[in-house]
Amino acid sequence: MDIILKSLPHRYPFLFVDKVLDLKDDEIIVKKSVSINEWFFVGHFPDNPVLPGVIIIEAMAQAAGILFLHNFEPKDQYLPVLTAVNEFKFKKSVKPGDDLIIKVKKEKIKKLGEVIFPTAKGEVYIENNLVAYGSLTFAITPKK
Repeated sequence: MDIILKSLPHRYPFLFVDKVLDLKDDEIIVKKSVSINEWFFVGHFPDNPVLPGVIIIEAMAQAAGILFLHNFEPKDQYLPVLTAVNEFKFKKSVKPGDDLIIKVKKEKIKKLGEVIFPTAKGEVYIENNLVAYGSLTFAITPKK
């Protein structure tokens, strides 16, 4: 949890990475356990709770943020900001009790002045079943 909190500005109730399972220079695998106690299930949907797709995208974005800041020191001096969601697809509903395994790989990196623009591809699984996939682009800027 230490690397999560050092890398991301997000905190409860908007932190959607529970555990880093594997972290390499170009790839990360994280886990998010989906609990019925999550705040968004109150209204999405009361009689048939389904994890909102935007939360799946946010969880993947947070995993990518950890990956992109992996080699930055000090981590708390940089801010990864999501700038684009590219070709995201959902294949299966996510319900309370599901454990999401989120795999993110670096794709390409552009630099413009002090700002770095990395892109990553990600996949989200429940057990071995693909539930969502897509590509995300970020801007990583020094905090001022």
